[in-house]
Amino acid sequence: MVSMSGGEALARSLVNEGIEVVFGVPGIQVYGIVAALRDEPGIRMIATRHEQATTFMADGYARVSGSPGVALVVPGAGLYNAASGLTNAYARSSPVLLIAGQIPRQAIDKNIGAVHEVLDQPGTVRSITKWQRRVLRPREVPDAVFEAFRQMRTGRPRPVLIEIPP
Repeated sequence: MVSMSGGEALARSLVNEGIEVVFGVPGIQVYGIVAALRDEPGIRMIATRHEQATTFMADGYARVSGSPGVALVVPGAGLYNAASGLTNAYARSSPVLLIAGQIPRQAIDKNIGAVHEVLDQPGTVRSITKWQRRVLRPREVPDAVFEAFRQMRTGRPRPVLIEIPP
């Protein structure tokens, strides 16, 4: 049995869904994902200078390419900054996957003042996403990615969120 990190499982799952480009802002809560994307030859990560750019670029990519766009941001302020692009994608019915980092599992929703902590982070974008899921273990990643793409490809296309702690 092969053991994979959550980032490796995510990168492999994105490749399986045909994703070739991810727009993202590296940060401590998503370093494992960034490293896995760097090591995945089938995916090119384009680092942006602001989280807002990640979702606007993913939206534009989705509209031009006809494939879902993928954005990667850190939790908290990163997610809030990315929300304007998600709103645009929602209004334009664009299939955009936002992968948001999260604080360590044991601290989620404890309100202890962790860096970038936001209570109920998926709830903050519920009104501008079609579907959201918090993934807590690497083994949950492939199913979450599969379901995210199923959601984007069925019915009206809209943005979706997967939240992953380090």
